[in-house]
Amino acid sequence: MDKAEDGFNDSQNNTAMAMKTPLSEIAQAFEELSQFLGCRTREQQLRLDTFCDACSLVSVLFNCLGLAFKFAEMEYVAKVRDLVEASKQFPTLENILDLDVANGTVKTPGSHSRNLRRVRQGLDLIRALFEEFLSSEYVIMLLPYCNRFPCS
Repeated sequence: MDKAEDGFNDSQNNTAMAMKTPLSEIAQAFEELSQFLGCRTREQQLRLDTFCDACSLVSVLFNCLGLAFKFAEMEYVAKVRDLVEASKQFPTLENILDLDVANGTVKTPGSHSRNLRRVRQGLDLIRALFEEFLSSEYVIMLLPYCNRFPCS
């Protein structure tokens, strides 16, 4: 292969990387988490920082939902931020759960395990909203236009 072809391939790769969208990054991060959870051994545990990295990407979706979801966004971001700070001290999700169980603080407001639960609820909310968007009549109305504007 000559240098001209090499430059063309590099250009294609750079264009593909530049076209990453927040939604594609979120999908990739959670797909990687899903793959890890699906094939891990009993000894392998999900790293808290990895989980937080994926969850941090989701805040942009709350922002896109507008003012009606501003409180949910602020709460979600605060809870993720707490877990990010906890990840500096606790390597895995299981570690924070074990600590809160041992201390009897699982249901205490502000505990890491409660914040983890609130983050999960935020993720469930986003999932439910997007499932509703995808099943709604608006998607059906937009389908004819999808071929005109490919998402690649």
